[in-house]
Amino acid sequence: MSDATGPDWQPSKRLERGNAAEQILEDLRDRILSGQLPRGTKLPTEKQLAEGYGVSGATVREAVRGLVTAQLIEVRHGSGAYVTAQTDQLIAASLSSMIQIERIGVPQVLGVLGALISYAAELAAKHATAEDIEAMRQALRQIQDGDSAEGISGAVSAFVGEIGQASGNPLLAALCRFFTSLQIGLARELSGGTVESWRATTGSIGKERQRVLKAIEAKDPKAARTAALAYHERALKVITAQPNAGTTMVTDPLLAAFLSSFLQRKT
Repeated sequence: MSDATGPDWQPSKRLERGNAAEQILEDLRDRILSGQLPRGTKLPTEKQLAEGYGVSGATVREAVRGLVTAQLIEVRHGSGAYVTAQTDQLIAASLSSMIQIERIGVPQVLGVLGALISYAAELAAKHATAEDIEAMRQALRQIQDGDSAEGISGAVSAFVGEIGQASGNPLLAALCRFFTSLQIGLARELSGGTVESWRATTGSIGKERQRVLKAIEAKDPKAARTAALAYHERALKVITAQPNAGTTMVTDPLLAAFLSSFLQRKT
């Protein structure tokens, strides 16, 4: 773990007229995103930041709160502030805000996952290594053998995550993880969340998952894309058939409220 609290620390630029806290936030954010302050780095103390920027402690605290809200750092009581920027969290925060501001509905949200996972499977068929294939197999075994709703959910997420990872495209992989977590959360909510109901829900899509894996293993991009899309479409049918879904599931305002709540929990 690196430490930026040494005596040689200096801000990258002096402040101009205007909102000092916002300028400090932007300076530190730019240094985090550029890698100058990598994940795990301990930030300078409040006193060091205040002296370096020539501002009061209150101004520094305001900037730090902004960085915490942006999920770039976390403040640990008695220890200090540390860079914790996680790609998945940053993407989730941005997409969550966009989905809620634009009032994007569940069909549109889950429809994006279909496009993402089919493209990821196509790329995975081209680039997956033996280790990637084995990780997918392991996830399928965990789905089948899971003894808790959380364990099974995690295995389903891991399976799609491994496909995204094998695509060789980090952005695609992160997007797949985000939208898959949404779909899984929605399915669990509608199925009742018990181990039995969740096992039945995931088990009913087992053949489709196997076809995706076989196509990727066979290095057949076209077949992998087709199988992944079929898997996604089957998953949507299973979700809409859940006891708590009802025939108007995709337009129910209560479901929109669930989506908003779920996104806030993820971020």
